[in-house]
Amino acid sequence: MFGNFGEFRNYINGEFVEEGKKKDLISPVDGSVIAKIFLASEDAAREAIDSAYDAFHGKWIKSTLSERKRLLEKLSDIVQEKSELYSQLESANTGKTIRQSTLMDIPLAIDHLRYFAHEAEFREQREILHPEYPDSRGIIQYAPLGVIGAIVPWNVPLMMTVWKLAPALMTGNTVVIKSSQFTPLTALELAKDIEKAGFPKGVVNIMAGEGGSVGGVIASSPKVNAVSFTGSTSTGRKVLNTASSQIKKVTLELGGKSPNIIFDDANIETAVKGALFGIYLNSGQLCESGSRLIIQKSIRSKFMELMEEKMRRLNPGNPMQFETDISAITTRDQLDKINEMVSLGGSEGVEVIQPVSMEGKVPPGGFYYPPTILAGVEKKHMVANEEIFGPVVTIQDFETEEEAVRIANDTRYGLASAVWTNDQAKALRVASQIEAGTVWINDYHLLSAAAPRGGFKDSGIGRELGLEGLMEYTQTRHIFISSDKSDLKEIAYGLLLP
Repeated sequence: MFGNFGEFRNYINGEFVEEGKKKDLISPVDGSVIAKIFLASEDAAREAIDSAYDAFHGKWIKSTLSERKRLLEKLSDIVQEKSELYSQLESANTGKTIRQSTLMDIPLAIDHLRYFAHEAEFREQREILHPEYPDSRGIIQYAPLGVIGAIVPWNVPLMMTVWKLAPALMTGNTVVIKSSQFTPLTALELAKDIEKAGFPKGVVNIMAGEGGSVGGVIASSPKVNAVSFTGSTSTGRKVLNTASSQIKKVTLELGGKSPNIIFDDANIETAVKGALFGIYLNSGQLCESGSRLIIQKSIRSKFMELMEEKMRRLNPGNPMQFETDISAITTRDQLDKINEMVSLGGSEGVEVIQPVSMEGKVPPGGFYYPPTILAGVEKKHMVANEEIFGPVVTIQDFETEEEAVRIANDTRYGLASAVWTNDQAKALRVASQIEAGTVWINDYHLLSAAAPRGGFKDSGIGRELGLEGLMEYTQTRHIFISSDKSDLKEIAYGLLLP
């Protein structure tokens, strides 16, 4: 299966350091110790920030866009060569299936590194004309912000690290990354490859640490010019409140309660597969998971029957084996939360359906929860409104298009959504009314590095990926260039000077 991966140290100012509390890292697959890590202290976080600050104001601010892209390309090549190890680390650490890590998470992370190494839309500057002053011209520069503090969640650690690291570096910033204390292995492995790729000392710093200590230092430091956070909405509010005291830029990708709308003219077979993929990939531990299934009433029974039939075919087992379909729950606390919320739903009268038996089929000592359907859900029920972040989908139905849109938008979240119909005009009409940052049509979970990603409402502010995500790591400078021969200059000066 897998063994102990050894000791992983934090990467600060180009050195792998042991400063901090040494800790055994437990795998959710079977509860075994898979590595030793060091939880960075607040002082270590300050050292990392100082090194990033000095690196930015030293050599890195003079680096060119092409130089930075070459380093990212070299890093992507190194990670590609080690993709099998990264897959093993990601699955053993998070509990996601090795099939998902091998075929999805790690390849996408590599692809997204390469995207930013070759992205062609971003320009460091552009020229403009000033219509009021024809003898002048302007240069708009997209300057780096400086030190970026990146706080990465536990559910998709490598890809989320890449999403923050690559665009920040490409646009000329230095980075301090706090990886989750629960799942830091792929980020800390990436630090080794960042050193191999030749990034200067201090440009990238990566630590495992607790949010309340290390995260707090990052959010509050006056040397950190922007914070990029992915995680829960409640924690995102704390990050925003802390960072606002320093008047620094903040991007937040937060929680979701994403609607997945199925119209009666959809291809039901495909829509069922998409609904299962939408919620049960990674055992529902994705912020954009399609956790609210909204089905047109005329096909509800047929859809549910087919859905339960396909669920019974899901193969529980050891996530480190390629034939296993169901991921583990990454932390014990999250498993307890899922149990508590489903139990509360049942006590409120919601029907709890669990077609897949996990008993005796998963490794003892691991953290597992069966794929679950909550039927008979109404707005009054807690499970209709709060993010469960697990393999649990709620079922609601609708009769009209207008009702579907109303139910979809009746949430404080707005991260993602999907619409299933063979009527493209209707699909686009509905998609354009849904209050969410991403809307898939006849699909779910597809990601593109070229497409901006982020949320409406309580699901966040700002964007990651694409040109929009790159611009989040820049600030605009306008250089106004006047001609010495301008008559308008003398007219303007004459407003004050005789």
